[in-house]
Amino acid sequence: MGFTEKQEALVNSSWEAFKQNIPQYSVLFYTFILEKAPTAKDMFSFLKDSAGVPQDNPSLKAHAEKVFEMVHDSANQLRAKGEVTLTNATLGGIH
Repeated sequence: MGFTEKQEALVNSSWEAFKQNIPQYSVLFYTFILEKAPTAKDMFSFLKDSAGVPQDNPSLKAHAEKVFEMVHDSANQLRAKGEVTLTNATLGGIH
């Protein structure tokens, strides 16, 4: 399945918007996750001992930034090569 130029542009523009306010969008991202799957809270060490999503947590911010950057990079690879090559081979074993 190919990745269109329009889809790539959407991912790229979303990445640029995310970078403008990483702390706010990080909290929003994890809030949405926990609304959909409350039991997912235990998957994240930085959420386990908190009530809800902490507003100012460096670990949460760093993790969300990595996730969004990986989506951005994957979209670019998919458009350029038609496939995605993971740079972190252990990722699937962790998640």
